[in-house]
Amino acid sequence: MKSLRIFFVLPIVAGCILGCNLSINKTITIADGESVRGSQNTVNGNILIGSNCEVNGDCRSVNGVIEVGSNSKVKDLQTVNGRITIEGEVTVRGKIESVNGPVVCDPGVEIYGGVATVNGSIDLENTVVRSDITTYNGDIKLLRRSVVQGDIIVKRSKGNSHRRRRLKIEIAEESVVEGNLIVKDKYMDVKVILSEGGKVNGRIRNAEVIEG
Repeated sequence: MKSLRIFFVLPIVAGCILGCNLSINKTITIADGESVRGSQNTVNGNILIGSNCEVNGDCRSVNGVIEVGSNSKVKDLQTVNGRITIEGEVTVRGKIESVNGPVVCDPGVEIYGGVATVNGSIDLENTVVRSDITTYNGDIKLLRRSVVQGDIIVKRSKGNSHRRRRLKIEIAEESVVEGNLIVKDKYMDVKVILSEGGKVNGRIRNAEVIEG
């Protein structure tokens, strides 16, 4: 867990050295319709992006949330200890990554670089993910014809705990995983709930399948 947090924090430190936009104890706000260049980095602050915005740089927050308004275009979104919330019809040209926080997408979101969480749930509605979804410890919910063009992967925890843990993956309302669903953590009891036309086109490995 510590190494993963360092992985997220290092780009923010690099941003400071390179002179990119870095805020400490301050929220970064991008107004509706605004277009900005360069990375938006904050420590102990939020990143609030309005509607119809274009951000031509990565957004990273430590101890803060990232919110993206409808019809905006952004690149990578990364948080440590904060949620990521994306309103409808947003295009994410990079990846979404969260440590200790959920990822929530409203209908019409398109994500090109995949979604990854550590200790955070993933809730998608009518969302297209053009790569993989990965998690170390977070429930996943795909609703309203969401599509994952890659795999869903539950990765092996890097901690020392061998206690059994439970995780739920719900694929419903004609949502589809075009690749495989793979559980790599032998200490994780994973239930995959398929209902209302939800399906996985590839293989489901090391998980219990419940069809509703």
